[in-house]
Amino acid sequence: MSKEKEILLSNIDACKQRIEKLTYSLNKNRDLFPLTIKSVAHLSDEQEESIDALILRYSQIVAMIQDQIFRGIAYLEQEDLSNKSNRDKVLLMEKLGAIRSADEFGTAAVLRNKFAHHYPEAIKDRIARLNLVIEEADFVIGVFEDVLAFMRLKGHLTMPAIKNDF
Repeated sequence: MSKEKEILLSNIDACKQRIEKLTYSLNKNRDLFPLTIKSVAHLSDEQEESIDALILRYSQIVAMIQDQIFRGIAYLEQEDLSNKSNRDKVLLMEKLGAIRSADEFGTAAVLRNKFAHHYPEAIKDRIARLNLVIEEADFVIGVFEDVLAFMRLKGHLTMPAIKNDF
């Protein structure tokens, strides 16, 4: 096995562990959503920390998929990513069949960037963004499943689907 494939498999395992934590956070926080101005004002410190953990885990997974797993797949598929933007990488993954929709993954990446960079915004915009995290987190888990299915189809992976692990 090549060093690059070992790194990719290690990144997939790390992402799988993050997915498990994200699933835990989703289940723990789902009843708090959708958030409203009123409900946000009444969140306990523990609930706020729990939502923060959900956002962090979501952001980590999007970054891991985009920055590490997509790079590893491109290497195994003998695709050069050296001069490609993140958008070009996502389009390539769609073309290869590793993901279903570059546009939908792009939405997940934009949301991740908004969480990561703390753009100034009105409270209503912030709440709307927070409410998206539940739907987008479910989407990102599905993307990871798609990536695993692609890897199995190409013969790069033999591990079972994560849905069976939960």
